[in-house]
Amino acid sequence: MKYLTLLIAVLFVAHTAPAAEGDGNKALELVRAMRSDEISLAGAKHAFISGALDDRFPRTHASCVRKIPPADFSASMARVVAAVLKPTEIEGALKFYRSDAGVKYVDGILRRLRTRLGDASGIPDIAGTESVSPAQVAAISDFTSSALGRKVTGKDMSESPAALQYGRDMLAQIAAKCGRK
Repeated sequence: MKYLTLLIAVLFVAHTAPAAEGDGNKALELVRAMRSDEISLAGAKHAFISGALDDRFPRTHASCVRKIPPADFSASMARVVAAVLKPTEIEGALKFYRSDAGVKYVDGILRRLRTRLGDASGIPDIAGTESVSPAQVAAISDFTSSALGRKVTGKDMSESPAALQYGRDMLAQIAAKCGRK
């Protein structure tokens, strides 16, 4: 349960990258902007590869786990976002995560997660150094301390029934795909 909770917490720590335009699915665009699919998968990969899930999911192939792409979980993650946020909240969050401050916020999270979880997590190496201007720090602070920011990055999202089910489903899918036959 400890690792499932870690997975869910990691899953909703924000990410960035412009979403595909014109797909009409704002929740999916937000997932890609926050890079939540990548973050959650990185936490799951780490749990499988480190052996933390061996008691629940024995005999998985680490090489298979490493190859699972985040896109396998993007749509499921979008359903979590849509279950927790109203359309206007999704739009507001998208506005932040697509801004320069939002991109830097996510890049910083990715850098720290990669350092913590290692190369096997699949988190991309973010080039350059972290450089956040005072205005960007203020924008990040304003968003993360707002009601919407707390909802997106806090327990409303990470401990929602939809998120908890997503985490269970993700682990089961990885185990089914990468289990030894």
